[in-house]
Amino acid sequence: MKSTLIVLAQSLEQPRIVKRISQKTKEYKSIYVYGFTRNVHSIENHEVIGGNQQVTIKIAGQLKNGKYLERIFTYLKLLIIIYKKHGFSKKNVYVFGLDLRIFSSFLFNSQIDYEISDIVWLYHGKTKRNILRYVDNLLARKSRKVVFTTRSFYKGYYDKVKEDKVLIEENKLETYGKVKPIEKVKSDKVRIAYIGAFRYPKIIENLLLTVSENKNLILNFYGATHGELIKKIDKATMSNTNIFYHGPFKNPDHLERIYSDNNLNFVVYDNLLENEKVAMPNKFYESGFFNIPIVCATNTYVGQRVLQNKMGWTIDTDYKSISNFLNHISIEELIEYHQEIKTIDKSHFIT
Repeated sequence: MKSTLIVLAQSLEQPRIVKRISQKTKEYKSIYVYGFTRNVHSIENHEVIGGNQQVTIKIAGQLKNGKYLERIFTYLKLLIIIYKKHGFSKKNVYVFGLDLRIFSSFLFNSQIDYEISDIVWLYHGKTKRNILRYVDNLLARKSRKVVFTTRSFYKGYYDKVKEDKVLIEENKLETYGKVKPIEKVKSDKVRIAYIGAFRYPKIIENLLLTVSENKNLILNFYGATHGELIKKIDKATMSNTNIFYHGPFKNPDHLERIYSDNNLNFVVYDNLLENEKVAMPNKFYESGFFNIPIVCATNTYVGQRVLQNKMGWTIDTDYKSISNFLNHISIEELIEYHQEIKTIDKSHFIT
């Protein structure tokens, strides 16, 4: 085994990050994790690695959404902490995300592995996007290895990175032996699960309106958000007997219970955003493992995968499309797809 690995992570609440650190314990004797908490998460997912004697966790601060000036001071504090602990000797570093990849450039004498699970500069305007794209690709080429969670990121936006540097590590489910597939779905009503971060206000509004108009549908929200959107969800739960908000959850501990209470996974993301067009959300792998049919947005890579594997449907994101789909889907169709998914080898969905 190699000696020491330094991990830089934006949020230790992200299951993907926790999973990757856990995997690295098989390669390194000691792992020092320097991470942050986020003001939209509070479920302590990183406890999974906290009990591992190979892993030392240092929380460097909290990253607040939109507070970028505060982040600079937090990063400076982290830089001092790392140099005090590890000095200027040779370092192996594993980095999540562009901001920390930029930060890692100030860690001299380092071999850096860089994981890309979202292309953040795709959300910006043309000028800022072009600058960040150049910086990101430059840093990717200078990295020892670049880990993509989907090949579509590499082929679409980083094809100048040499193939021998590239690793594709899809965001598959890590069960830790805590959960198992669901063998029989509920068949009383159409039970819709919206799981994870609530990021697309208009789509969620369309979903809330659709369900509020049809009491034969049940909608369950699991996860966290902030601002006006959570207020709208709370308001909908108070004024409707078929809409529920269950709050943050622990991954993977709570997933079997969540999926067993539902028979349709709603993963309709904004297909006008370029990142969403090519991303592979972990909900695809969760649906595949738990045998729960999934609906995604049209014109997305994840939607193509859903159709290819006969796991569900794709729809447009407007109110009419969402309403038409949910008001016409039958329990028989959900059970049919549930049975189809059960036949798929689960190694496609878990690490």
